[in-house]
Order: sequence, then C-alpha cells, then structure tokens
Amino acid sequence: MATLNGFDVASYQTGMNVGGAAGDFVLIKATEGTNYTNPAFSGHVKQTLAASKKLGVYHFADVGDATKQADYFLSKVSSYVGNAMLVLDYEASAVSQGVNWAKTWLDRVYTKTGVRPVIYMGLADENRLDWSPVVNANYGFWGAQYNNYNQVVGFTPRDLYGSLKHWKTAVMFQYTSAGRLSGWSEDLDFNIFYGDKSAWDKYAKSTKTVTASKPVLKPNTTAPKWVKENKTYTLKTAVKLRTGASTSAGVIAVLPAGSTVKTDQAIITGGYRWVRQPRGNSYAYLATGPVNNTLEYVK
Repeated sequence: MATLNGFDVASYQTGMNVGGAAGDFVLIKATEGTNYTNPAFSGHVKQTLAASKKLGVYHFADVGDATKQADYFLSKVSSYVGNAMLVLDYEASAVSQGVNWAKTWLDRVYTKTGVRPVIYMGLADENRLDWSPVVNANYGFWGAQYNNYNQVVGFTPRDLYGSLKHWKTAVMFQYTSAGRLSGWSEDLDFNIFYGDKSAWDKYAKSTKTVTASKPVLKPNTTAPKWVKENKTYTLKTAVKLRTGASTSAGVIAVLPAGSTVKTDQAIITGGYRWVRQPRGNSYAYLATGPVNNTLEYVK
C-alpha cells in the first residue's frame, strides 16, 4: 500500500520553513477554542502550498460550545476548504466532554462544507470511549501512540503498539513527538498517512452539495487555553490526579505529599490552575491550587 510521510506544526514551530523540510504533507494548527488563531498559520500554509505538499488544517478542541468552536475554525480556514484535510484535535481536558461533543463539531463542519473532517486523538482515548456514533458517521481516525520519547531522526514509520477498538483502520498514525528533520533543531510530531496523494485529496474534497448560508461570524466569546509549561512540582499535600482538568473528572490516584510531578502544559479553568502530566499514551491532570493562590498545593 502506498503511504505518505509528514509532520504537524503549531506556534511552537514559528520560524520553521515547513515547505523546505522533508515530507509529503504538513498538518497545521489553525485555531483553538473560540478566540485563538495560530500566529504562524498563514505563513506555514503558504509555504506548504508553494512546495506542492499536501495540506491539512486542524482545530485544537477546548472546553466549551462545540458548534461555536466549529464555526470559529471555519471562519479562519474557509479559503482552504476543498484543498485541505480538515481535522479536529481532540485531546487534553476537551476529551472530558465526551463523544457527543466531538460528533457535534464534526457534523457542524461537514454540514457547512460538505467535507468530512478527520478526528485526532490518542490510542488510549480511542480504546476508552465508545466512538460508534463517530465511526458510523464515516469520520476518519488519526491516532497517536508513542512507545517512548527517544529522538527519531528522519521519517521512520512503525507499527502501532496495541490495537484500535472502534475504527477498523486509521487514516494516519502519529508515531513520535520527538522527530527531527534537517533545517529545524527542535522536536516534531511525525506521521504516516495510509494512502497516496489522490487518497489524501479525497479527504479534502466535498462529498455533498452544501446549501449557502449566512457568513460565519467570529463569536464574541473567550475561552481558556493551554500553555506550554515544562516543570517539576513537589506536592505540599496529598492531591488527586484526575482524568481531566475538572474537579468532576475521574480520579486516577491520590498522590501523597512529597510526590514529584513533571508537567508539559497548564491552564486556568473552573476557578483552578491545572497542569498536565504525560503518562505513556495519555495524560493526567492535577490542580496546583485555586486561581487566587495557584501554588497552594505545590512548591
């Protein structure tokens, strides 16, 4: 079977010439929530198209209204609809909103564009939740699963460790977040697409006639967003490690005082400051304290 190699980028790769790097395609973060647009988005899209690489654009889901987030995404990527694969990045605290939230976003994009978007998530979340409604609606799956964080120089696709539970096959597989390519000195996410360029184009093209509607307007709302934060915290007291950034999320474990936690992102939501801990193929979340005293539980 023919395959394509590529990578995905966000604002962390600002300054990178994605068109000049190796690979057949580039997936570019466009939006997050309802008020954030990746400042490197337009430049990276232009570089990708100028290099005749296949283009994908994605929305990083946040906690909040799915329809508003879909409309915000479309307001920023409308120029590329029909030429780019459209993707929902469904991870972190957003996954706590469940399968129906994701399907609402996917259905909204499909209804407005005629293009069936693809959904991205970690293998653990694909296995954990019942994705039957999304699978039955014929939305493709882009999966992520890392066996380690060792540096990978050049595209070196591998087989999935584990198996899919709901989709029969994956559209793409993100097999490392520590990829390196000539011309860029930082880590990249490497992906393999299972198909050739014509197969990619089928994911980008409309599959139905769309009735014209009023222009998509930018919602006048704000939403919290995750920020990069590589830190190690020592707990002052026992703290619950949860499945999402919410006091109603499930409890994975109770960490005793004196425990250390390494984190990669942070967010302020629901009256608390939360941090994210990478855990193999998934993540765990803990509150550092209320917003008015964000270091109450850690030091």
